[in-house]
Amino acid sequence: MTVLSFRSVLWSCLGVSFLELAHAHLEARGIVTSPETFAATSFDFVVVGGGTAGLTVAARLAEEGDWTIGVIEAGQYRPNDALIDVPKNFGAAVGNADYDWLYATVPQTNLNGKVVRHPRGKVLGGSSAINFEMFNRPAQGELSGWSALNLGLGSWSWSSLLPYYKKSETYKPPRPEDVFPLASTTRRRAFHRRQNITDVADALYTAAESALGSTALSVNDLLAAADDGSDTASKRDDPYHGFSGPVHASHNEWYSDLAHPYILSMNSLGVATNFNPDSGDNIGIYNCPASVDREAGVRSYAAPAYYAPNAAKTNFLVLTGAQATKINWKSDDVDGLAVAESVSFVVSGVSYTAQASKEVILSGGVFNTPQLLELSGVGNPSIINPLGVDTKIDLPGVGENLQDHAMIPLSFTIKSDYLTWDELRNNATFAAQAAAQYAATKNGILASNIGVLSFFPLQSFLSTSKILSIVTTLVSDLVSSISSMSLLQIAQSVLQLAWLSNQSIPQVEVVMIPGFNPTGTVTAPSAGTNYMILSAALQHPFSRGTVHITSNDASVKPAIDPKYLSNAFDKTVLLEAVKYIRNTLATSAPISNFIDTFNDPPASSTTDADYESYMKVALESLKHPVGTAALAPQELGGVVSPQLLVYGSKNVRVVDASVFPMHLSAHAQSTTYAIGEKAADIIKSLW
Repeated sequence: MTVLSFRSVLWSCLGVSFLELAHAHLEARGIVTSPETFAATSFDFVVVGGGTAGLTVAARLAEEGDWTIGVIEAGQYRPNDALIDVPKNFGAAVGNADYDWLYATVPQTNLNGKVVRHPRGKVLGGSSAINFEMFNRPAQGELSGWSALNLGLGSWSWSSLLPYYKKSETYKPPRPEDVFPLASTTRRRAFHRRQNITDVADALYTAAESALGSTALSVNDLLAAADDGSDTASKRDDPYHGFSGPVHASHNEWYSDLAHPYILSMNSLGVATNFNPDSGDNIGIYNCPASVDREAGVRSYAAPAYYAPNAAKTNFLVLTGAQATKINWKSDDVDGLAVAESVSFVVSGVSYTAQASKEVILSGGVFNTPQLLELSGVGNPSIINPLGVDTKIDLPGVGENLQDHAMIPLSFTIKSDYLTWDELRNNATFAAQAAAQYAATKNGILASNIGVLSFFPLQSFLSTSKILSIVTTLVSDLVSSISSMSLLQIAQSVLQLAWLSNQSIPQVEVVMIPGFNPTGTVTAPSAGTNYMILSAALQHPFSRGTVHITSNDASVKPAIDPKYLSNAFDKTVLLEAVKYIRNTLATSAPISNFIDTFNDPPASSTTDADYESYMKVALESLKHPVGTAALAPQELGGVVSPQLLVYGSKNVRVVDASVFPMHLSAHAQSTTYAIGEKAADIIKSLW
């Protein structure tokens, strides 16, 4: 059955009436259709970007009845839209210009010139409307790293962010029968030669101490943060979850035939089942929460969560179909700081201006935020001046520090006796029944999503000697290049190197998809065939990329260059993870009994050279780019302060995933919501 015909069946079975019922509260009451009306409104705060964090901070600020909030969003409001709402349709809007910015990288040098696509949500709700719905959290120690980079200022530790994770969510625990039945926990493989890593790393720590000597950062403080452990709890319940927040987080109630044997195979290899991964200890294989409202059977994302309940407020206005083009500054600085007074935006080719008496808040995301800053004269003069943009704030960190979870997917065909998502494609009768079930009960296969995730350190799948070899090469590379690294990158390297010996910090994620998904050389499924995709994703790349404008025209997309695999560590760890999946995991019972063939790369690929060639074709983004307006001290190359203010400005704040100073071992969604919640409290406390 083709995608088109399946969607036709789905729509006919759902009917407009079901989605209208499920989202009866999603009305366009606060949507402004006239740019003239929006421009004529006196706003206290103008938020650029109505996405995951943007709607969060805007809605919370609108709780103050005497403040007027305006949101400028380039996409449209799309309530009652099956491509967004039906949980199993995750990813269906990717590549569709009505929903997606259609970003892509520049040709990647280390991937034989491959261009890697980077979907970003161009719709009210942003990427929370088109992502894969995973709603997990990082390791506690990673946020200790954030805090250490910022000298403990601004409260960016795990304990400080946890209240905001909880505030954003209404959590529904898994049913007893869904907690990975029969999956036994096993002891993690111990790593007894940690001291050897420390000895090897000393060369970098010494060089870093010298490089950072002029700053307030201490290598010893960074190492103490990197050694931070994590809280534990005996059950998935609560001091860790929220039960009254705007975003619904829940668990699958349908599982493929692959889930149970896959979990057991992971357990047999020493990857324990983690029953409380939201506690700051995220090591192991676990049942990942998803941003799905199980009662309504629909995706829970920023528009229905934060916008719709507040749409009737007269102090909360959203203009859709409008692209911000520039921050406008007052002619005179205040206390040596630039003061924003308005934001220019374009609708249907006509330019308008929205006034902001208090603040301009940038929530455009990891690509749009640095673009708008540079178009507004905030950035590196050597980059923006040749493009005809005058410098307002000399801030070279803008657009630097791009980090992403690089992913290598591997494809396996599955024996025909087992149920996967492919049944929706292979069996028209099953697809019709599934659509009818979803319409009637809001449950079943169409309400399901990926669900089964694994996170683990290098020690879980590599020998001590292999780890020491990797670390030795890494340290040599870092020491030899330290003179060309930014101070921020040096400090990050200290933390990341120390994390390699902290088994509470995952280095690799493996995602299991029970059905077809395009991989390196297999871009379309074979009729009547079932698949399983196992993807290895690097959690803490040492490679750093950039996002910079190439024109002073806001309609020209910025150049996105993640510089994938530019550090040998990234390439080596991904290669070893690919080999682990192919040679160990996929050959371990019971999941091996379900696999028919090695599909992509094919069974004939057996050598490191074969796998490396495949990686250059297959590498994709896990769609978690972060870091281009880093939350870090300005002297290190940071862009925003612990209060998220752009350095050199009095009233421009960044509230989105671009502020992540370092990447996390988690999908970015829940942390981005938490940042939005925290930002609102910061702003309220200052005004």
